[in-house]
Amino acid sequence: MLDIRRASQSDARAIAEVHVASWRETYRGIVPDAFLDALSVAEREQMWNRGLAAPDGPSVVFVAADAAGRVVGFANGGPRRDGDPAYAGELYTVYVLHEAQGQGAGRRLTAAVARELAARDMRSMLVWVFEQNPSRRFHESLGGTLLGQQQFELGGQMMTEVSYGWLDTTPLYKGGGDGDDDDRHHNGD
Repeated sequence: MLDIRRASQSDARAIAEVHVASWRETYRGIVPDAFLDALSVAEREQMWNRGLAAPDGPSVVFVAADAAGRVVGFANGGPRRDGDPAYAGELYTVYVLHEAQGQGAGRRLTAAVARELAARDMRSMLVWVFEQNPSRRFHESLGGTLLGQQQFELGGQMMTEVSYGWLDTTPLYKGGGDGDDDDRHHNGD
């Protein structure tokens, strides 16, 4: 059984390791190989250290830990980054190592973020997912509605993301959203 808990600054290295490994496992063939090969655990660790240094900041991070206490997944979210009030909250990232998938970690991490955002008066939420990612159905299984798309450049290649949204996140953390446990999905960084 996986334990879902709020991340602390001491989790920064483990989160960075999951972050890099998940990108490499999930996005090979979607994201340019040179970009994936250049990902650095040390750089991601610095990024997560900065983010976790302000526990009262606008974003929240949760981790999934296995029975031995090893972090095998994480999710974070906060206010919607583009400021559009239609969906107040945003699930920024949710990643689970391939070896830990199928145990409901992605669903439970998403629920933890949604619950925390609702406690902060953000009861609606969206997430951005690579259009080519076959696991985007994970968000559909949780009741996410396809909202739109946007393009951006990554590693010299144009990428397309699609967004899914929940006008009311309550079902995500109040016993609903128990669909597909496929934890391989992408949200923006």
